[in-house]
Amino acid sequence: MAKRTYTEADLQIGRIADVKREGETVAHTHCVHFARPLTRAEQHLFTDVLVGFYYTVHFSQQFGDGVVAEPVVEFLSDHEARYTLRQRSLSGAWKDLLFAVLGNFSQEVVPIRLHDESRVFDPEREAQ
Repeated sequence: MAKRTYTEADLQIGRIADVKREGETVAHTHCVHFARPLTRAEQHLFTDVLVGFYYTVHFSQQFGDGVVAEPVVEFLSDHEARYTLRQRSLSGAWKDLLFAVLGNFSQEVVPIRLHDESRVFDPEREAQ
């Protein structure tokens, strides 16, 4: 499978994302709609993947110290999740890693139909 590349538009925060400045940090919350209901194990895996992303970014010199807290992941239903990241800045290489992690989850575990209002991870989008 070819490595997926993302456009500048893919990396932009969507209109429905909730972005709030909290002192010196920015909290941004995103909604993820999956193609089918997730099992409890898949929900835990999705959470673990995002927490793993945090620790990779937090302890890596490559990404700086922009992420300041573990992400909060909530399941609104068995096929919809919301996650919140807290960072010092919304810019940086962390976006590429986050999109790679979410893209892998979408391809290997459960397809992500929507990330906010974007279909960037939807496998059906790539087939069109």
